[in-house]
Amino acid sequence: MLTDSVSIVTRTEVRRQSRARGYAVLDVETTGLDPYRDRVIQVAIRQISADGVTESVWETLVNPGAGVDPGPVEVHGLTSAHLAEAPSYQEVAATIAHHLRGRVFVAHNAAFDWAFVSVESDRAGVRLEVLDWLCTMRLAKVLALEVADKSLATIAAYYTVEQLKAHDAGDDTRVAAEILLRELADATKIGVALPLVACNTARHRVERTVRRWFSRLGPARR
Repeated sequence: MLTDSVSIVTRTEVRRQSRARGYAVLDVETTGLDPYRDRVIQVAIRQISADGVTESVWETLVNPGAGVDPGPVEVHGLTSAHLAEAPSYQEVAATIAHHLRGRVFVAHNAAFDWAFVSVESDRAGVRLEVLDWLCTMRLAKVLALEVADKSLATIAAYYTVEQLKAHDAGDDTRVAAEILLRELADATKIGVALPLVACNTARHRVERTVRRWFSRLGPARR
């Protein structure tokens, strides 16, 4: 199985790349933890320019399909009734791809969010034009922040960013975007390069296809 490769680049290269690309900060809520067996039920994206300006805010609920259990309602608060009139991922896949196109993908625990969005987009037949991701959790470790843990809530508190509704994709994306800006400022101040992770090479796409195929062979979970 392939593993993500971390590309540590110089400050000059990071600035050059960011000027050209900017950031797309994303969060998803899902029916479970396995991107090959579970589904996205809410997604939010904030486009942030390289100089820290919010360029757009977009979010939607996602209907995972008839009869699909919405998962841990006690965590995300989304019931089947909430999702019944929402569009399917297939219906919003092109919009998601548009908001991500050409940008650095950013999330808190980015491996999780990228896995779900990339697999759902593959399933919908929509290509994501993303090269790499930047994880605000991983960046907190690189910055050696003096915090008890690297959860979104803990790092938000460290940077005095107020959380209004935890486990809501829209608010979690807002919080992650504010954390990103503070972390980028700290990284520049102390001369730390950004831990960009290559995530969407041809080999990654082939691996996702193979894993999706094998996931169909297992017993249905819902």
